[in-house]
Amino acid sequence: MGLRKSVAFLSEIGKRTSMSQASIAHRFRKGHKPANKGKRMSPETYSRVAPTMFRKGNVPANHRPVGSERVNVDGYVEIKMAEPNKWRQKHRVVWEQEYGPIPKGSNIQFRNGNRQDIRIENLYLISRQDQLKNENSLMARYPEELRKVIRLKGTLKRQITLYNKKNSSNEQQ
Repeated sequence: MGLRKSVAFLSEIGKRTSMSQASIAHRFRKGHKPANKGKRMSPETYSRVAPTMFRKGNVPANHRPVGSERVNVDGYVEIKMAEPNKWRQKHRVVWEQEYGPIPKGSNIQFRNGNRQDIRIENLYLISRQDQLKNENSLMARYPEELRKVIRLKGTLKRQITLYNKKNSSNEQQ
C-alpha cells in the first residue's frame, strides 16, 4: 500500500510506550550483575524487610487441600488430586473409577449438557470422530421431534422438485 508512519508519529508512540532511545539505554541487559549482589543486609534493614519475606512452610490463605473442588472458567468441576496444584476434571475421574481408563481418542460428555451434573448416568463415552460429526451437524442443535420435521420437509421438497421436473418434461414433448 505504500503507507509510512512519520518520524514524529513514531517518536510520540515511543515516548508513550517507553520505547525512546533514552529509556532503552538505561535498561538492564542480559547478564547484568546488581551492585549489591553477595552483600549482606544490615540488621536494621533486615528487620524492616523481614515481614514481607516468604517463610519456609508458610501456607497461603488461598491454599486448597487435596480433594477440594472448583469450577473452572468453562464450567467444568475440577478436583484437586495432588500437591502442588494438580487438578483434574471431576467427570473424568468419576468415569475412570466406574469403567477404568478413558481410551485414547475419546471424550466423556454429559447427556443433559449440564457440566456440573456429574452423575454416572449422565456421562457417556464418545470418540472424537463421532463428537466432531455430532457437533458439526446442523441437526445436533435441535430436539429429536424437530429433526424429524426437518427430515420430512427435505423429503417433501425433493418430491416436489421431482414432480415439477417430470411435469415440465411432459409439457415440452
